[in-house]
Amino acid sequence: MKLTKACARFLRKHGGTILAVAASVGVVATAIETGRATTKAKHLLEVDEALRKYNEDEQGIVEEPPTKKQIVLVCWKAYVPAVILGGGTIACILGSNALNKKQLASLTAAYMALGRTCQTYRAQVRRTIGDQQEDEIFETAKSIEMAEKDQTVKNAATEKLLCYDPIGKRYFHATEAELLTAFYEANRDFNVNGYIALNDVYGYLNLDFIPELNGRGWSIDYMNEMWDNCWIDFSYAKQQTDDGLEVYYVTAFEEPIEDYLNFDPYEGLAESVTKSTIEKLKNDLPF
Repeated sequence: MKLTKACARFLRKHGGTILAVAASVGVVATAIETGRATTKAKHLLEVDEALRKYNEDEQGIVEEPPTKKQIVLVCWKAYVPAVILGGGTIACILGSNALNKKQLASLTAAYMALGRTCQTYRAQVRRTIGDQQEDEIFETAKSIEMAEKDQTVKNAATEKLLCYDPIGKRYFHATEAELLTAFYEANRDFNVNGYIALNDVYGYLNLDFIPELNGRGWSIDYMNEMWDNCWIDFSYAKQQTDDGLEVYYVTAFEEPIEDYLNFDPYEGLAESVTKSTIEKLKNDLPF
């Protein structure tokens, strides 16, 4: 008895999902079965054609080509499984839609009943303790809720995140506010000066300089030529290590380059133009 009730409760709760999954499977199965039925129908028509040809060649009996009605009478049995599957799929779709509507109606009714209960309760409280005291209690509850929300926001702003710098290959801690401030300051510096070193970005993140990376950074010429952009798109993406540790990878979409201060967008262009011009002249020569 308990098992039956549990099954009924499960079906009431998940019936719409089960029917939706069944409908999805039914669509695929109907397509497959239709393909098989078409193959069978072609085979039946080929057999019928061979039989007519045999009668004509061996028996001398000439038969007219089958009409559309005769073709349907020959082939309809092959499509019975596909029709059954298609009908079942349509029934699952309609049933899932009906159950979802019923669940939505139940949730709406429950929400409205809860709202009426709350209003009735507040009215009873007002009659018992008075309007002024009820208003004070309501405002106190609201202020407590707002304080809890503010505390949640403050915790998010002050919580230290475990971050990883893939270029410098090191871990560090920073809050979201510190990361966003560092990204903004770095981009401001970059747009004012026209360049910024990777180590300067590390400085905004309160990280130690790495001497080996002194020549790496971004320049306006590099950003305009390669990315058509004057804003370095820094980001911190959360990833999970194999041991379940959450780490925020701090990266820039536009990677810093070596010798960024001497970036030349036309480097190698003159040589390539000269070579192409020489080749063109050679091809134009008559000998």
